[in-house]
Amino acid sequence: MKNKVGIYLRLSREDEKDKESGSIKNQRAILMDYIKEHHLNFIAEYVDDGISGTTFQRPGFKRLIEDVKKKKIDTVLTKDTSRLGRDHIEFGYYVEKFFPENNVRYIAVNDNIDTNNTENDMLLFKSAYNDMYVKDISKKIRTSLYIKKKQGEFVGAYAPYGYQKDIYDKHKLVIEETSANIVRRIFNLFVNHHSITTIADTLTKDNIPIPSIQKGMNRGIKSSLFGIWTSRTITDILTNPTYIGNLTQGRSKKINYKSKKRIHTKREDWITKENSCPKIIDEELFFLANTMYQANLHEYKKNSNDLLLKGFVYCAECGHKISFRKISNKYIYGECNYYLKYKKYNACTTHSIKYETLEKLILNEIRNLLKKVNQEKIIQSIYQSVLNEVKEKNNKRITFLRKGQEVNQIKLDSLYEDKLAKLINQENYFRMKEKIETETKKMKQEINHLEEKNRTLETNNKEKQLLKNNPIDKIFLSTLIEKITLTRDKKINIYYRVNCNF
Repeated sequence: MKNKVGIYLRLSREDEKDKESGSIKNQRAILMDYIKEHHLNFIAEYVDDGISGTTFQRPGFKRLIEDVKKKKIDTVLTKDTSRLGRDHIEFGYYVEKFFPENNVRYIAVNDNIDTNNTENDMLLFKSAYNDMYVKDISKKIRTSLYIKKKQGEFVGAYAPYGYQKDIYDKHKLVIEETSANIVRRIFNLFVNHHSITTIADTLTKDNIPIPSIQKGMNRGIKSSLFGIWTSRTITDILTNPTYIGNLTQGRSKKINYKSKKRIHTKREDWITKENSCPKIIDEELFFLANTMYQANLHEYKKNSNDLLLKGFVYCAECGHKISFRKISNKYIYGECNYYLKYKKYNACTTHSIKYETLEKLILNEIRNLLKKVNQEKIIQSIYQSVLNEVKEKNNKRITFLRKGQEVNQIKLDSLYEDKLAKLINQENYFRMKEKIETETKKMKQEINHLEEKNRTLETNNKEKQLLKNNPIDKIFLSTLIEKITLTRDKKINIYYRVNCNF
């Protein structure tokens, strides 16, 4: 029997503006009326409620396709073409290739489209329009979310690890103490000589739930490693300024509006709003950890902890890293990365050097330096550079708060004048006055806290002792050395983070 009809119903967030007219119930009513009017044979209904039309990976749609292949249905009805899907390319595949090859008639009722008598040009035009609609909606949503992020409002589906959404305001974060303690533990382990890989292994052995489990997320494919802490997770936590109160969003993004796949963004593309959420750790601990991490960026990957200088050495000519590899399972040599990748284009030169020789030269120079200079002054200089960054940020915040106090005083004066002029009643005056004074009081308390913090930073020598007790290892080098350059004629230059002419 011909005209074995399957009706397909879909609704998603981008369709909510249709309200009742676009509901599953009304789609069903429209299609069933069409079937009765045209004396068609209804076989089955396929529904995807709450799934975007930008993807064709939908349970109901997949079931429809399977029934087409099994010849259970030969006619597909939708309310309009956008119900079938909004991806122009995928839509074209089904209406121009899959349906015709399977002798399936496609009807979009409200669009007056029937593949038995509609030209493909009209179908493709409608499909392109639907695709453009989603793209436009996506752009508007991204713009709206960008503005909210710039204003310091949290807009993610899940709060960062260590936080949870405020039950009274989903755009604000509050500390979730159980996971926040794990964040503090990670930072403290890292600055006390534990590699990122070791930290991940420790948390896994201690049966600490990974962030996605702790927050009850259900995303992606769960591999055999699901539930195990990874170096990437630890790195994301160590480098996230949110933990010092600077809400940072946009650290990852979707490839485009059609794809759910996310990629990490560059640091300069992050959106950070200072002092817009509670702090989990202190600034000095965060900056110390990040100074160590950035200086030794490639040292904490699996199987890379065996070479002391790995990640420090750069080509003096082209600026790219010198990579190290074992030759004949005996000797390790360093070569310019740029040369290795593009040597057939005569890019740079090999800069080949035996690692054992290089490490010996570098360590001898550092040891000689430490014999000649006041080591305590070097350690103090390193620590002071970290403190200066923290104090500078504190002072900027103090300046901002003092300006806020001045603005609030102007508001109070204006409010009092409005009361005298009887522009507001006494009840509203006292209510607004109390609100402004409470805000000003909080500003004063924060200023006092920051000023006290600046006074006590110099006397807090915890980090100073940490550096002082370090041997010449990776952590010590990351705090002492910015980089090492190697010229094509094997000349070595060491660039220190601090002035070592003491």
